Amino acid sequence: MQAQHLLIEALVDEKDSLLQTIHDLQEANNAPAPFDGDWEEEPEEIEDIPLGEGEIEDE
Repeated sequence: MQAQHLLIEALVDEKDSLLQTIHDLQEANNAPAPFDGDWEEEPEEIEDIPLGEGEIEDE
């Protein structure tokens, strides 16, 4: 579960970085931005699930 949590955090960071790059490219090309600015907000914290609770065991 911890690995999944870290992977999700990395994906959220990558998404924010890509959205910033898109925004920067649009500004450089004087293109209208299709985003409403939500990407600038901090992502909601992912609730930590204690290890061992709710895990699915491989059979």
